[in-house]
Amino acid sequence: MEAQAQLKPPVQPGRNRLTLIALIAVALAPVVLSYLAYYVWKPSGGRSYGQLLEVRPLPDFPLASLDGKPARLDEFRRKWLLVMVDDAACGKDCMDALFALRQYRLSQGKEMHRIERLWLVTGEGQPSAAALRQADGAAIRRALAPVPLPGELQRGIYLIDPLGNQVVRYPRDAETGRVIKELVRFLKNNESLG
Repeated sequence: MEAQAQLKPPVQPGRNRLTLIALIAVALAPVVLSYLAYYVWKPSGGRSYGQLLEVRPLPDFPLASLDGKPARLDEFRRKWLLVMVDDAACGKDCMDALFALRQYRLSQGKEMHRIERLWLVTGEGQPSAAALRQADGAAIRRALAPVPLPGELQRGIYLIDPLGNQVVRYPRDAETGRVIKELVRFLKNNESLG
């Protein structure tokens, strides 16, 4: 028995203390790192490419179809809505915006059924045949009152969510790829909306 007692290594109080400190450090590390990540190292991601708007319902305002029948924004509920506002003359900037709206929608692939495009025509007159071809299936309604969207209307493209809330405003000369990527995120992160 004396031989077995001699085989035991001597107890080292410093080693036990180091083990305890290591265990405490491992337990506290996630808490400390999460604090630092939240308060010190703020992530640079999460910024929107478009101008985020105050999320609030777009007020209903009088609309009509091009042939004069009354229309309402409610007909577009339950879909994401890309909206542009321009007069019936539809110059080059307007034609480019119509093309961009089509590209934004088509680029969503199997999710494109969740997006509707809307051209709100202001002023008198009818859009030209070329403008109607460029619209290529977009809904066209005449705004019979000022359009209650923020910013310079003829310089932006607006995203309205399926609940009718204004969400984002993109400049008409926005980088197409960045807008498309952001739309993908909106659709993916809000699958339950529409």
